[in-house]
Amino acid sequence: MLSLTQKIARNFILQIVGRILAIVLGLFVIGLLMRYLGPRQYGYYSIAVAFLQIFGIIADFGLYLMTLRYLGEADVLRGEERERRVRYIMGNIFTLRFFSALVFYGGAFIISLAFPYPQLVKLAVGVLSGSFFFCTLIQALAAFYQKILRTEKIVIGEVLGKLIMLGAIILFIKLNSGFYFVLSIYVLGNFANFLLLFLVAKKWVFLKFRFDFSLWKKILKDAWPIGLAICFNVIYFKSDTLILSFYHSPEDVGFYGACYRVLEVLITIPPLFIGLILPQLTRAWKAREFFRFKQLFQKSFDFLVMLALPIIFGTIVLAPRIMVLIGGARFSISGDILKIVIIACGVLFIGELFKHTAVALGKQRQILPLYLVTAVLALVGYFIFIPRYSYWGAAWMTLGAECLMFGFAYFTVRRTTKISPNLKFFFRSLASSLVMIFPLLALNAWNLFSLIVVAIVIYFGTLYLLKGISGETIKEVLILSERR
Repeated sequence: MLSLTQKIARNFILQIVGRILAIVLGLFVIGLLMRYLGPRQYGYYSIAVAFLQIFGIIADFGLYLMTLRYLGEADVLRGEERERRVRYIMGNIFTLRFFSALVFYGGAFIISLAFPYPQLVKLAVGVLSGSFFFCTLIQALAAFYQKILRTEKIVIGEVLGKLIMLGAIILFIKLNSGFYFVLSIYVLGNFANFLLLFLVAKKWVFLKFRFDFSLWKKILKDAWPIGLAICFNVIYFKSDTLILSFYHSPEDVGFYGACYRVLEVLITIPPLFIGLILPQLTRAWKAREFFRFKQLFQKSFDFLVMLALPIIFGTIVLAPRIMVLIGGARFSISGDILKIVIIACGVLFIGELFKHTAVALGKQRQILPLYLVTAVLALVGYFIFIPRYSYWGAAWMTLGAECLMFGFAYFTVRRTTKISPNLKFFFRSLASSLVMIFPLLALNAWNLFSLIVVAIVIYFGTLYLLKGISGETIKEVLILSERR
């Protein structure tokens, strides 16, 4: 019988393995897309994605986190009563998300027609809106699978979707089908992902449309501070691309969008882990189990640090080669931009823990004004620096906004819990990351994949020698794998 900690670890390991495979497949897809479209048309694609992401965040409006929270609260019930409650919650949230996504993505396409973008961008919004629609439904189902600790279903669905995207883009490029057909691969892949998750979910909960408007009202009442906070977050996270498109060429947007796609792939990792831990944090805080809460929080902080720091330092050294490998020589300048953006990615990795912990503490309303301040300052900065410095101004302002939001979230959690994470592991991880970069610089002529393997071995080897990870930790993972 696996303990809760082992179940969480097993599910996260499964997700990480699946995420690595999905990332590799996704990078192949992105690389083929970048090489086929070139900087200009890839810039048009990036504008359409940024435009839709703003509407996507509004359509979500914090409902993903609310799903995890409501399902976590249902754990206080037992047996058939809990099962009925889960069916009731999932049915209503799924219905709410289905129709909200339908309205917002349909509205996004209509609104895009009023913008002074080329016809290519407007029709790209129309094509990609289908992909975003299915992504919204996937998120609703993913929250359920995370709650019941059956994340292998999420992994299988995502990998299946990426395989379909890869096969479709290879076919469309071979047929030289053109801009719109190539973009339609995202609709095909995400539809397949959703369909699999929907059909498999019937084993645990039969999903059907439920229209309990009193529950909808309660959910939206609880979700609106989170929803607004996320909306403010996306303002500083995606408006840079749109503002860049107002002042500079599609090629500049393409260069910036290329490295941003790498960032967007990486930042999907923290929610995989935090989605598993958030219900446990919520339960521990509500039950006033403060010691357990502190343990969960510290271990989560250490784990995210262990991932973030080597990614930052390794990417700074290898960024130009990474972007050339993905998109070809035409995107080499994106490597230099990535050196800045990857630092923002690392800050976001750790900051997500504090943001989600604020939700577990029920402090989403208190953090809302802080998101607003960050969004306003970021927008002001974007309009000042992007016209002058193009993608460099966008990259540095994104980093500044992430640091500011991290600081706000940290102080919110600190003020409420009186807990500050122990930084002993942080400094061991930092030292291991610094040791790792010297062989990367010395062996720069090596194949990129060989360098990545060397970096991983040196980082974790150094971390082991510094007692950042112990033999007991490794043994527990091995036992966990055997039990699996």
